[in-house]
Amino acid sequence: MVFTKLHRSIAALLSALGLTALSAPVVSVAALAAATPAAEITLDSTAAIVNSDIVLQSELNQTQAEVERNFKERGAQVDAITARRAALEQLITRSIILQQGKQFGLSLTDTQVNQALAQTALSSNTSIEQILASYRAPNEAIARQRFADDLIINEVRNNQVRRRVNISDAEVSLLAKSLRDIGSVEPSYHLAQIILPLDPRASFARVEAVTALANRIKREAKNGADFMALSAQYAQGSTAAQGGDLGYVTESQVPVPFLPALLKAQVGDVVGPFRSPMGLHLIKLFDVTHQAVEPITTYKASHILLQTSIIFSDDAAQSELAALRNAIVNGEISFADAAKKYSEDTGSASLGGELGYAPADRYVPGFARALVNLQVGEISQPIKSNFGWHLIYLEDKKVDKDSDEAYMQRARELIYNRLFAEEGAAWEREIRAAAYVRVTDPQLLEAGVERTINSDNALEVER
Repeated sequence: MVFTKLHRSIAALLSALGLTALSAPVVSVAALAAATPAAEITLDSTAAIVNSDIVLQSELNQTQAEVERNFKERGAQVDAITARRAALEQLITRSIILQQGKQFGLSLTDTQVNQALAQTALSSNTSIEQILASYRAPNEAIARQRFADDLIINEVRNNQVRRRVNISDAEVSLLAKSLRDIGSVEPSYHLAQIILPLDPRASFARVEAVTALANRIKREAKNGADFMALSAQYAQGSTAAQGGDLGYVTESQVPVPFLPALLKAQVGDVVGPFRSPMGLHLIKLFDVTHQAVEPITTYKASHILLQTSIIFSDDAAQSELAALRNAIVNGEISFADAAKKYSEDTGSASLGGELGYAPADRYVPGFARALVNLQVGEISQPIKSNFGWHLIYLEDKKVDKDSDEAYMQRARELIYNRLFAEEGAAWEREIRAAAYVRVTDPQLLEAGVERTINSDNALEVER
């Protein structure tokens, strides 16, 4: 008897709470054997409870295998318990964010998933089959669900973190001048980091304890321990499964408090610990390159926005925009006139929907993906973002690398990316601190993981 995930989840949750499904029918072993003589009874149990959701043992087992594979591909070696801990960290974070998405009413229809897969395949020069295969899921349905979950997670993260990012014009101007002085080449650093959570209001004793742990980790790294494996063991949240790997970070994106030590560091050095509102940071320098500053592609776009409500559904908005697109394409009305008449974006409707020139990453992900896949003069199919449903008209695009505006755009982009990463980590820690997490996985409990976890005690394995 193979349960669906829903059935397994209910059974596992009841089991974790010490209850049984009293309404379940009683079936004798003989009757069950007679009905399904060759069937294997497959049960699933709970690895952790996360607010109102659960993480199943089967999910944890599979994610652990993926984490071990990813570390091996990076040349890092982690033991099974460390990999399992990092896997559970990842699953807990995903669960919390997906629950937020559900609270916000975010969901995707099969049609929307198909559209997103097609857009992703086009923009990454791959195929839908390759995208789904990259999830290494047991079947296509699960791979599609994980892809859809990733879209929702990205939408929630972007929506929540973007509002926390504040960039001053003075900061942009200063960095733009610095970029022009540097010229077309800028150092990039391949970094990995471990953040040990530490509340800004923590007691002196707590600060001393976390600082001692940071120094201990640093000594282990200097004595030859794999930094990525240490990150998997001690880091909290989604970065644990990646070994804290940040990839290549341009010099202008390195947080200012970390830069002096990094400039003096040699490849292979571990610097820190540095204190920030998030905690204590340890950073390892893997490599330094000097790469050309990429030119900026800006898009001159217009859009028409329809917002949904209790009485105006997604299907209705999508259908109305599809009909409006046909009318525009057939010459019955211009895009500008349609935007003035129908768009609910009051800021751009009076301008015929015009948004001006801007880089794609200025927009929310769903809008940006559709924008970069358009040809000049093309109108998109209806696409959904967290603001509602859009038609996008791409009027022009240009590549710019020498003007003052190009340097200003590049500076704003670099500052935004740095602040987004910093605020994203802080946001993730905050939602984790507010979540109820109870570990029930026998292997992790036996290894010393605390059963109930808070923000300052993330799945730390006793060694």
